[in-house]
Amino acid sequence: MIKSINTYYTTKEKLESFINDEKIQNSPSLLLQVFSSINEKTFISTLLSELTQFLPDAVIIGSTTDGEIMDGKVTSGKVVLSFTQFEHTTLNASAIEHKANGYYSGQYLAKELIGEDTKLLIAFANGLHTNGEEFLNGIASVNDEVIVAGGHAGDNSNFIETLVFTKEHIFAHGAVAVTLNSRHLHVHTDYSFHWHPIGNELTITKAEGNRVYTIDGKSAVDTYAYYLGEDIAKGLPGIGVEFPLIVNRNGSNVSRASIAKEDDGSLIVGGNLYTGEKVRIGFGDSKEIIKASQKILESTSQKPSEVIFIYSCMTRKYFMGDEVESETLPLQHIAPVSGFFTYGEFFTSTKKELFNQTMTLVSLSESDTIGKTIQKIDPMQTDINSASMNGLTHLINITSKEVQEQTEMLKATNKLSQQLKERMKLALLGSKTSVLDWDFTDNSMYISPSWKEMLGFKDDELPRSTSTWFQRAHPDDKKIVLQMLREHQENQ
Repeated sequence: MIKSINTYYTTKEKLESFINDEKIQNSPSLLLQVFSSINEKTFISTLLSELTQFLPDAVIIGSTTDGEIMDGKVTSGKVVLSFTQFEHTTLNASAIEHKANGYYSGQYLAKELIGEDTKLLIAFANGLHTNGEEFLNGIASVNDEVIVAGGHAGDNSNFIETLVFTKEHIFAHGAVAVTLNSRHLHVHTDYSFHWHPIGNELTITKAEGNRVYTIDGKSAVDTYAYYLGEDIAKGLPGIGVEFPLIVNRNGSNVSRASIAKEDDGSLIVGGNLYTGEKVRIGFGDSKEIIKASQKILESTSQKPSEVIFIYSCMTRKYFMGDEVESETLPLQHIAPVSGFFTYGEFFTSTKKELFNQTMTLVSLSESDTIGKTIQKIDPMQTDINSASMNGLTHLINITSKEVQEQTEMLKATNKLSQQLKERMKLALLGSKTSVLDWDFTDNSMYISPSWKEMLGFKDDELPRSTSTWFQRAHPDDKKIVLQMLREHQENQ
């Protein structure tokens, strides 16, 4: 059986009282996750010292945040402590400072921690200097079966420094992880995305790993300025994370949000994008997000769940506002909920994936018991801003569709026009008898049978005088034919 309880940290004295009042027992099977809005190394070091003093055998991992989740409630500027006591699960934790792009760190942690009975690996990685995709690839190179959860650390959208830590280490350029090892542990995962691609399809014209240099030949920053305006481009990577680049891979949309802006106009994004890939700019759909939260609530309530951890993208908090609790607070009806808002989320389905703009959930239970199925929790009332955003999203999607259709029609028209030009060229160049005579003095011409067939006229419709033909012909066709005939005459 798993017991879990959460609290906010304020002072050492209140922390000690909380531990004593709740009878939290010191144990190597006690997992303590720290989600801190305060990203000062001195503060975190002091907090770790206090926690170790009261619970010396507990396993501790933590991350700085862009928002915290405690008992399903969303906050900013607080420090959440999540205490989870396991009965039949052992814990192992480790930390490493990055040596390269994150691949080695993932590989190292997997080798150090994953064992035969490992059911889950929870990892937190630096949010500004970790290629999350490579980090997960490193883990997968050691073990592609174990479920991975967690995410990138945040720093309240300052994009200056993020921290991850254990009892022994605090890293600004590193990763930490804990494995849960048990033959009795049930692990259920789920996620919600609902960011949709809008506008035209764009091509990544230069990218190296998770650094995007140019899109459609323009710098990545200039591309954002062109499509979203100078204010958004200047606000990168902050406000720009609400408008990620979305690429379709294997039939699924994958989001890549910017996490840093470079002086050369390139952007660092959460995971890899590749030269030649097609992307579109994404935008959130608040109505669909709220609908999805109901489905996740129902599906999770049908699984054994004694504790729930949520690692959700910071953009959801800013985009949804107060409504973001619609997808976190109802889950508290199932089990104690804690977590934080990240700069990128780790998720495992058929493979280990880095998400952006996504809420990820992992629920755990050492018991086979399933609680009462929750059918429906009324969502919070959608405010006028959300309704407006839904309307804006719909308008953009319809407009994009119409533009796409018009573009396809224009392409088809241009193709036909080009074919006509080519046929005329062939008629002129293919036979010296195509046009035997053209007299500009009396504006008369003789048109050969091949030209009559191509233009679709009968003999009686093409008198020697061209006036009839000019009355029937389209102005553009007149220009094309006259120009070609003049060029042909000049070349004779």
